[in-house]
Amino acid sequence: MDMKKTIIGLLAMTTCALAHATVIHFDDLSGDESLPIDAGYAGFNWDNMGTVSAAAYPGSGFEAGAVSQSNVAYNWYGNPATITKADGNAWEYTGAWFTSAWVDQEISFEGWRNGQLLFASSAFTLDTTAPRWIQLDWAGIDTLVVYNSSPTAWAMDEFTVPEPGSLALMGVSLAGLMTARRRRKA
Repeated sequence: MDMKKTIIGLLAMTTCALAHATVIHFDDLSGDESLPIDAGYAGFNWDNMGTVSAAAYPGSGFEAGAVSQSNVAYNWYGNPATITKADGNAWEYTGAWFTSAWVDQEISFEGWRNGQLLFASSAFTLDTTAPRWIQLDWAGIDTLVVYNSSPTAWAMDEFTVPEPGSLALMGVSLAGLMTARRRRKA
């Protein structure tokens, strides 16, 4: 019995160690602020979003918000932005770094699935001096909408989603642990 527990425990730890997230940095894009982010980029559609080089506006939130190397994504003309999976499937949104580009503002989020609102966040305050990690961990959405309180842009970097394969491995591992626990109690 102890050997089975050890093997199951090792399997669970290995699976969790293999599980990791996909982080979208936007640094492989041109940073030309006049171009939209292409539909399908990194497996997502980015409505009302572009990228800008962090160095394009020294002293701005675009510069301060670059957590990765050179570019940040932003919402065009300070309007709400919508992110959907390019294949139309549901997905899980973990979080991202956000900074206000020009003036302090608040942003909020909604998570939708098949036209039904599943999640709505409270408001998060952003300033122009440092990025803020906003983690939501929303699963089963097909649309993420980011709203802002003022008609100004925000910068986003390191958009993070779990890898589907890692989620499946973790699920199999957890199912195995639950089965082992049931057998032990019986």
